[in-house]
Amino acid sequence: MSKPPQALIPTLHNLSSSQSLRVLWALEELKAAHGTEFKFVNYSRRSKADAETLKSIHSIGKSPILTLETTDGQAPPTFQVLPGVLSESKLILKFLSEEFGKGLWEPESEEERNRDLFFAELGTATLTLKVDFAMLFQVTAALLPWGLRHMLQVLVSPVTNYFVGDLQPVFETLENALSEERPWFGGRKLGLSDFNVVFGLEMADQRGYFDGKKWPRLREWLERVHGRGAYKRAREEGGKYDLVNFA
Repeated sequence: MSKPPQALIPTLHNLSSSQSLRVLWALEELKAAHGTEFKFVNYSRRSKADAETLKSIHSIGKSPILTLETTDGQAPPTFQVLPGVLSESKLILKFLSEEFGKGLWEPESEEERNRDLFFAELGTATLTLKVDFAMLFQVTAALLPWGLRHMLQVLVSPVTNYFVGDLQPVFETLENALSEERPWFGGRKLGLSDFNVVFGLEMADQRGYFDGKKWPRLREWLERVHGRGAYKRAREEGGKYDLVNFA
């Protein structure tokens, strides 16, 4: 018996070196599990024309943006505020789970549902925000001419170190949540929280804020993510993923 046609076809507008990669990873997981059809368009972070194109799709102009087309020729439904357009990665991931997931990332118990919700919030709010704070001063210094850059780097180094130190309790919380019985932040199986944690941790890892020797279970989790076929395909297809220089 053939499966019914897919009513909505999502297109991911994917910016290089951005959190949009986790949405592309999720789409690849859906394709592998259910044959979900999707499209994607890559945009360069350094291109002014690409920035304008993103802004023409959604007024905020920030990737990820997901657009929808119907297969019956009807106007796409409104899931947020614009017909057939979604933004904000956490909400896009939730939409993908509800619309296409068929229980793929559904927690197996109420306890795991609460866990999944907690780590999704920790990943997108606390973890990423604290990494952004540490990164902000480094990035500002890197934009200056060499002489001023060196001077500012010396001045801001204690501030950066403070924010990196502030990340350690977050890493500890993530580390303590993982075990052989629960290898994912979603619990026994991959959950939405895993997609929501990955960008902040990858940014911390690439920028040298995360010490995998100190947090071995968290390092193993990241390696487990990187080893998944769907993640590998997302990296191959999604363009540059440089979270140090943001090329």
